[in-house]
Amino acid sequence: MPNQSLRQSEIDSLQYISSMTNELVQMAEASRFPMISYLLGMAYAEAFDVLRGARPARHPQLSGNPLHPKAHPKDNRAHARRA
Repeated sequence: MPNQSLRQSEIDSLQYISSMTNELVQMAEASRFPMISYLLGMAYAEAFDVLRGARPARHPQLSGNPLHPKAHPKDNRAHARRA
């Protein structure tokens, strides 16, 4: 049963993520990449758990991807440089 606090678009996204990560886990295992398989498996488990309501849908302390940070409008202004 899908998490009732999620919008339909979020449910669709989680279903797609869990499906794709599951396929990628199988590929990584077949190619004998255990660490990649493990990490993808964790992503699959997280998506599946959020979908079924076993985990909160949002973690404020984990907002965004550190490798691809989102620019915040107030961060775009020039900062004074101190010597």
